[in-house]
Amino acid sequence: MSGRALQVTQNHSRHTLVFMGIFIFLISVGEGMTAPAIPLYGDELGATYKQLGFLMTGYSIAYAAMTVFSGRMSDQYGRKKILLMSIILSILASTGYYLATSPMMLLVFRTLEGMSRGMLWPVAEAIVADNTTFEGRGKAMGHFSAAYGGGVATGTLTGGYIMEYMGLTQVFPFYPILGIIVFGTVLLGVKEAVGEAHYGHGNPRQGNMKNLYLEVKKIWPICYAGFAYAGFLYSLWGLLSKVADTFGVAHLGIGVIFTLFWLSRLSSFIICGRAIDWFGRKKVFLAGIVFCSISAGSFLIASEFYIFLFAALLGGIGTGIVFPLSITLVADFTSPEYRGFGMGFLELVMGMGMITQTAISGILGELAGVHMTFFFTFFVMLIALPISLFFVKEPVAEYRNTTYN
Repeated sequence: MSGRALQVTQNHSRHTLVFMGIFIFLISVGEGMTAPAIPLYGDELGATYKQLGFLMTGYSIAYAAMTVFSGRMSDQYGRKKILLMSIILSILASTGYYLATSPMMLLVFRTLEGMSRGMLWPVAEAIVADNTTFEGRGKAMGHFSAAYGGGVATGTLTGGYIMEYMGLTQVFPFYPILGIIVFGTVLLGVKEAVGEAHYGHGNPRQGNMKNLYLEVKKIWPICYAGFAYAGFLYSLWGLLSKVADTFGVAHLGIGVIFTLFWLSRLSSFIICGRAIDWFGRKKVFLAGIVFCSISAGSFLIASEFYIFLFAALLGGIGTGIVFPLSITLVADFTSPEYRGFGMGFLELVMGMGMITQTAISGILGELAGVHMTFFFTFFVMLIALPISLFFVKEPVAEYRNTTYN
């Protein structure tokens, strides 16, 4: 590649990464604004506890169902097309929230949003990976994750203010408006990575099962860590307020704890790229798993509020490391023509962790007390440590651009 052509490619990649950051920030603002309002609105519509539970379960199942399929489609037909389709589904779902008049309608649109996110995340991650070099990929993934975290934090704060002073349902019109802006942002600002000549070649359902198996074989230890991470994160996210309540923490205090948790995650998102430069991918990845394990164990033994707060902050740091490192490592080890599939498989396994571990944590909490809610996630996270230590390799040149002939 000539010097001028290389410069053009680098400019396109930087341009795309900037717009991907804007895209994920804005759409996460919309999601952050409405996520706390949806169960409250369902309650207003007369939803039972079972129906309220289905709002989360339906979202999660739809999310998991779309991950591998959409990632592989992006390998075959181009990432931008699939990403735009996911945004259209998000706009339809967010519009439906405002129009819903029954718990069943709310569930349908919540499931539709889960489908959109199952398409969005693996494709967005693959686009970031396509537009980065090996050396800059960890930092780019950290910045992308920080834009996501910043959007969620901004959305939850803004949504809380709107619900308090304007009314519960007034948060919903903002989400589709943001979705339309996001659609234009991606349409005009995101470009396919130069050299993706494999798009459109072959039938994605034929002739590549062996290659798909080889891709899974390379990334399965990372995906198990993703399974452990996702279950821990969503158990923490879903049950933190309940555990805090046992210590007599007021609602405002719970809000402060959530804010501190997200600030610790954001800090990890931002600095993990620099940490990779200093220590390497594997060491930073292992550190994140260790932090998550200590956090989950601390929740189990928390008898004082300061232990509980320590566990929440350490969990934020750990999950803020594991997430960007997981997608960075999957991008490193998967071949460019199967990168969407690899990201989709990772997100599928994360979705399975999110569904199974939160369910088991809830059952354990019901049977043995609220402090036991993190027992299973602690056990799963501990297993992730030796798996990552012995089976996750530090990426070297031979893995950076592996292709099949």
